[in-house]
Amino acid sequence: MDFGILTLPALALSALLGYTVFFETSSVLFRDIDVPEVVAEDGLSPRVVSSRLAQEVKLINRGARTAKEQQKVGLTDDETAVKVVADQFEFLKPIKATQEVIGLVHFIFAGEIVKLEKGYEFAIRGEDRKSGRNLYTKYTGDRPEQLIRPVALDIVRFIDPYIIASYYYETTKDAGGSDYSDTIRELRNCMIAMPKEERHWAVNLMGLVLLQQGKPDEAIEKFAEARSMKPDFVLPIHNTGLALAAKGKHEEAIARFKEVLTLDAEKRSRYPHAYTQWGLALAALGRPDEAVAMFRRAEQADPTYADLYNAWGKVLRDQGKTAEAKEMFQKAVDRVPQRQEFQANLKSVTS
Repeated sequence: MDFGILTLPALALSALLGYTVFFETSSVLFRDIDVPEVVAEDGLSPRVVSSRLAQEVKLINRGARTAKEQQKVGLTDDETAVKVVADQFEFLKPIKATQEVIGLVHFIFAGEIVKLEKGYEFAIRGEDRKSGRNLYTKYTGDRPEQLIRPVALDIVRFIDPYIIASYYYETTKDAGGSDYSDTIRELRNCMIAMPKEERHWAVNLMGLVLLQQGKPDEAIEKFAEARSMKPDFVLPIHNTGLALAAKGKHEEAIARFKEVLTLDAEKRSRYPHAYTQWGLALAALGRPDEAVAMFRRAEQADPTYADLYNAWGKVLRDQGKTAEAKEMFQKAVDRVPQRQEFQANLKSVTS
């Protein structure tokens, strides 16, 4: 395919930066949002609104804490190494245009804020350039900044409905809540809107919801269903171990965690999770020293994994080692401060 002169600046820049001219870019692109003068005068310029919208989408993505691959999010002129060099050589606009032409941008969003007789309306149009799907959503409210979050939620739902379901699950769990109705609603949407080959993610998450609701047997059925949909899917094996542990079947749970370690030997992305839960199962069997050995393995695999330190702290607390438990709970809180369980456990050992 010949892109003519449009491609030349990108090719010239790629000589300086290699393929990073493409890989540094985002697959989700936000164009500047049109705003009325009264909104711009209040500090919400087109650039500021698009930046805040993109940032809100990123926060939702991070809050979902999912192992499922997510789209990268960026603005028309993100502050990246590519932009710095591109600006110097006035390459940025041709580069972005080239990226769009050759299909490196998957989703594009644009829109406007309109002043109404009472309040404001924020409308967004989105395009999935690979599937041809389109999004149009709008919200009204007293202040423009109030409309950014609901619009961002609709954008994420359009990009990947599973991210929204996972986001509601994680935020409910963080708050120590028991009402997973938002998660369940989004999971129903996932079973309609997600590609069939990806729906095992939603089925697995439904199993976790059932487990949180105190229904381990029903959860195990869902995990088995997810595995039948994708036989090499490791997560439901791990989650089956969680459900077995909840039923007091700790030896069977350990067998599942060992299976995860075997199947995930190449990526090792589930190593910290499996070692942590193996440790908790050993502690439940009255073998705390062996449990600590597993926690150390989990820490070697990923020292940023907050659940590890929470589990370690609980075992130490049960042993009466309050000072050591406090240290572990503090590490958990430092990593995920919004998780109420971590805060409560830290408070339990703080005099």
